[in-house]
Amino acid sequence: MRPGIRIRRLAVMTLCAALAFGGHAHAATPEEDAAISLIREQFKDVDLRRVIEVSGKMKLDEHTSKRFWPIYQSYLMDIVVMRDRQLGNLSEYARQLNAGWIDDPTARASLARSLELEQAKLDARQRMIRKAGEVLSPTQALRLYQIELTMDVAIRSRLLEQIPPAQ
Repeated sequence: MRPGIRIRRLAVMTLCAALAFGGHAHAATPEEDAAISLIREQFKDVDLRRVIEVSGKMKLDEHTSKRFWPIYQSYLMDIVVMRDRQLGNLSEYARQLNAGWIDDPTARASLARSLELEQAKLDARQRMIRKAGEVLSPTQALRLYQIELTMDVAIRSRLLEQIPPAQ
């Protein structure tokens, strides 16, 4: 597990605990806000590590770098927006866990939101790779895709390990 890419188990567990046991179904409690703030701070570190990893593995010349990094920064901003939506979805899911079970309409809605977010993330990655492909060689574009995919899988698997399955 590389430092900076891992999501702290405590933060996600704190969020789930705060949401599941907070008892407030309509407004965020101070505990929820604190947990979400902690997770957002950790994701800032993840984003920094992502930039460092891409920078180190892409080895771009100065001209290409000047054209590439604005494209990549725009992609990271899209990811932050989607991550906030994911946190909202996770918050709602944790609130439902407070009830002890999730009914079918809630499960359908949660699944639909999750799939929409998956598609949005895929769309954002495809846009970024396509735009980056205008300034990178095909080999560099493939390398960028591989780097992104590898980092995303590692981050997501660590986060998903912390989310209890629907009952």
